[in-house]
Amino acid sequence: MRLARQDYLLISNPLCLRAVENLDKEDFQYFDKDGFELNQAERKFYSAMQYPINHPILNHVCWQEPWFELEDDNLFLDHSLILHRCSYAEYAFEQLTKISKEIPQARMLLQAKQKWGYDFDLNATAPSGEVFEVLHIEHDNVNYEMFKNQLICIEYTIRHMDWKDAAQRVWNKRDQWKDLKGFEQNHWKANFLIGWSKSESLEKAF
Repeated sequence: MRLARQDYLLISNPLCLRAVENLDKEDFQYFDKDGFELNQAERKFYSAMQYPINHPILNHVCWQEPWFELEDDNLFLDHSLILHRCSYAEYAFEQLTKISKEIPQARMLLQAKQKWGYDFDLNATAPSGEVFEVLHIEHDNVNYEMFKNQLICIEYTIRHMDWKDAAQRVWNKRDQWKDLKGFEQNHWKANFLIGWSKSESLEKAF
């Protein structure tokens, strides 16, 4: 089994600085208040900064980059990624401030917080041929130093865990999690394998 960390660029101060053209009221709909998904207005600002928003991961459009890759016959990563969200300054901030007088939704971008995140979803194939989730965790933070320190810790855990053994242990305990609903399964596995009380820790986008 080879679980390889990919090269990604972790930016300590992600900003959109440049003004853009052709902003319409409809571009500001569907602001993702909890995650990293970008509406049409945000995509225009991120594209102007040439931020990497075109990686086809999870069918989402956001600043997301591959985190780990895995080569194994019985284990596979559904997704593993690092995420950024920007705040706005300089010409972009001035443009949004002016637009917000006519389009109040533009204030959501003005209030957007810088945010960093990771998402890791590892699956395995049981002896019966059934596929099951081994560990699915999501974490984001609006404090860069806190996020960076947490990222160092979880990368160490991911790189040094015996995931075949972990998958076997999770499968052997399936009577304890298979009937849990929704995220409760994720919480149980995160607690069992890495000691987290919850599988995700999320921050509001503004």
